Amino acid sequence: MANILHISRTMDIGGAEKIVYQLATDLKEEFDSVHIASTGGLWEDELKKKGIQHHKILDVESKSPKTLATNFKTLSSIIKKQKIDIIHTHHRMAAFYVRLLMYLFPKVKHVYTAHNIFDNRLKLYKYSVQGARVVAVGEGVSKHLKKDLGVDSLIIYNAIPETNDISKVKEITSYQKTKIGFIGRLSEQKGLVYLIEAIKLLDKEEIHLFIVGDGDLKDELLQKVQELGIAEKITFLGYREDTTAIINSCDFMVMPSLYEGLPLTLIEYFQNGKTLVGTTIPGIKEVVTQEKSGLLVKPGDASGLAKEILRLSADAELRSKLEEQAKKIYKEKFSYSNFKTKYLEVYREK
Repeated sequence: MANILHISRTMDIGGAEKIVYQLATDLKEEFDSVHIASTGGLWEDELKKKGIQHHKILDVESKSPKTLATNFKTLSSIIKKQKIDIIHTHHRMAAFYVRLLMYLFPKVKHVYTAHNIFDNRLKLYKYSVQGARVVAVGEGVSKHLKKDLGVDSLIIYNAIPETNDISKVKEITSYQKTKIGFIGRLSEQKGLVYLIEAIKLLDKEEIHLFIVGDGDLKDELLQKVQELGIAEKITFLGYREDTTAIINSCDFMVMPSLYEGLPLTLIEYFQNGKTLVGTTIPGIKEVVTQEKSGLLVKPGDASGLAKEILRLSADAELRSKLEEQAKKIYKEKFSYSNFKTKYLEVYREK
């Protein structure tokens, strides 16, 4: 038994945050105590209910010397007071903090999960993960770590527990024509500008887009929808916890991301037997096979998105074929029990 500390940027909306929550709560009995340090967010109340101790820190993304000093002091205090044996980081700058903390606490084990692919600050990144047991969420991320950082990693695919939830959302199902959905953070990375432009190209079609999530780009996206005159074609539902019901209510999903590690929402779509129109980035191609489990277009291609959305909307037989394969891939590749077992093995490594 041991004491473990997860360090995340937030405990708010996002796939990485959901993974932190799952690891902290579902493996709780394997540890004497489980702690999370972050700026906080929507998961805080749930963590408290599950007996997970949350510690507030400043944003680890900040490069402010004052923030760096404050966080270093706070994290040092947590490690000493809680007698932390394992620190699991889920953010590059969190890994940087732990790299420095290891000079003070050389016996603490550092596990770092790479959730994404980056092309900047690579020297700092490489320094930050030295001495850590590095986990990559997919093959694309693992190849990036080896090629750009010279770092070996173990691949553990993100996963979610299988559910038999068949609930739906009336707000979506009441729409009679094709219903498509997007779930994720409203940020530039997710390529939503191109998806909105694609809906404009389809403004004469009976297709409605439901956007679930929140983020820095929300106001800009709302303004763009108004400027394009397609407010009646797109509904912003904000942050929602009933994502399974939302997926069940849509005919298919759309993932126009510009880059990803291996998105948890994609696995959630497949777990619920839904196909999608996505982009040809490594993190999506690793899961989605073109014409077999989904349809893919180049990132940043609004006309390509529009074309494939229309195609999937009009062809129910194709949708059914892709859905069947999507569910099969989930069962074969993204087992939740395998996810938990592999992380436990990493934690127990000497």
